[in-house]
Amino acid sequence: MSNDPLRIPLSRLGDLLKGFGLDPVDLDDLRSVNITSGKIEVVRFRSDTGEHRVALPGTDEIATETVTIALVDG
Repeated sequence: MSNDPLRIPLSRLGDLLKGFGLDPVDLDDLRSVNITSGKIEVVRFRSDTGEHRVALPGTDEIATETVTIALVDG
């Protein structure tokens, strides 16, 4: 038995997230995607309306946001 990671094109991940209703999805802004029991959590960098990343006030650290997609029956 092997523990080799399954590989998929990044564009397919973007298509999957869009299919779940997360739109727009800028793949360069993704920090993490976690699937747990009952939810998918997507952490991404925050952008302003001009598509520029937003820094936390008084720092050079880029702000992030977490989007939770609930998994429900039916």
